[in-house]
Amino acid sequence: MGAALYSATVSGSSVTIAPSGPAVSVPGRRRPIAVVLIIVGCGVAVWIPSFVAGAYAQEHAAAVLANPTTGWAFLWDAITASRNPHLGTPDAARQAADEVWAGAPAVVVGVTLKTLPSPWTVPVPPGGAGPRGEWRMGRTSDALNWVGSGRVNGGVEQVIGVLDYRTGRVEWDIRPITVATP
Repeated sequence: MGAALYSATVSGSSVTIAPSGPAVSVPGRRRPIAVVLIIVGCGVAVWIPSFVAGAYAQEHAAAVLANPTTGWAFLWDAITASRNPHLGTPDAARQAADEVWAGAPAVVVGVTLKTLPSPWTVPVPPGGAGPRGEWRMGRTSDALNWVGSGRVNGGVEQVIGVLDYRTGRVEWDIRPITVATP
């Protein structure tokens, strides 16, 4: 821009008159972009816990992502349960599971930290063994639990038990067992 003949600022807008004509600069033009970015940022922040909770959910991650309150509930459960938990590490949980499910008919293979609704339907894979009667619905006292997977009588890998994250107590056990129909 060349030499200015006249320059003035009125109500946040500045006008400069140059030999080629006036040039108007309006600082408020960037506000709509900033507002959109703030709204999108808030939306992402609302769903961030849902992305984390989806990794720990027993149900499909899409069900957790559909409702952001589920993610925030998971975050709250994780914070409140993390105060000196009895089974706070995978190694401690695996050791406890090895003691509970050490021999026939159910032998533990691994443990996974999951959030479980209460009550929840115990999954039984094709050819797997299922619990009897009222044990088909698992009930937990807290949302965070270590889900033990293993084999019943050498069969397919399946859920064989649940240990409470905070207390270490057995929340659900596949025993007594019935054989599922293929």
